[in-house]
Amino acid sequence: MDNNTLYKRANIWLAAFLFIFSFSRYLNLAAKHNISINLEAKDLRKKYKEGSYKPEMRDFIETASENGKELHYALLKSFLAVFITLVFALLIASLRGSLNPSLPAFWEKILALFAAFLLMWSTLFELGWGLRTWRGEALHELVHSLLFRIIFISGSFLIMISLLI
Repeated sequence: MDNNTLYKRANIWLAAFLFIFSFSRYLNLAAKHNISINLEAKDLRKKYKEGSYKPEMRDFIETASENGKELHYALLKSFLAVFITLVFALLIASLRGSLNPSLPAFWEKILALFAAFLLMWSTLFELGWGLRTWRGEALHELVHSLLFRIIFISGSFLIMISLLI
């Protein structure tokens, strides 16, 4: 990359998509994003344009990989915690005889249960996550925030629908 080319911040929607479906492409995007944040410092930008500072892509990719793996782990860990809770709740409801697909409100209960699952998962993901930087501009943090909002809004929408039908 020549010295006249500046790195740009990533599109958060593309980053979240790549985070889920193409982690290797996400890593390159995250590295470039994080380099762009560093180059916002006037002294580094000046050195970069002069050619005396060359960001080491490998180091930025390594950091993005570590952060991305922690984000994946946090997403999985929060999902499993809520899923195990759901399994126990379903077991208790089944033992009580409360799960009957022939009841008129059964499918509304399933919808409300799924909505509650999404809301609990997103909340635990948000609150139980500890990888943060000082300014919160690293790509893994932006992806985390977007995933939280997508899951939370989906759950909120479904809970509203289940309450109205």
